Amino acid sequence: MAGGPLAHDIPCMVCMGDHAQLTKATRIHEGVEDDQYVCEKGHAFGMDWREPATEPQWPPSPEMVAAFER
Repeated sequence: MAGGPLAHDIPCMVCMGDHAQLTKATRIHEGVEDDQYVCEKGHAFGMDWREPATEPQWPPSPEMVAAFER
């Protein structure tokens, strides 16, 4: 149950970190403590979740969008 239903889609950590872009990543495997994702550009990565998400992770918040538009 790692990130739970609100973490089915999240921003791609690779695109955000390496390219300063917001790209949707979809969960391809839900684990007990971590989930595996792949983004629309093909980046695969894992995300550790100590607790399930409490709010939808996609689409990104207006604040996050504004931060990446700079």
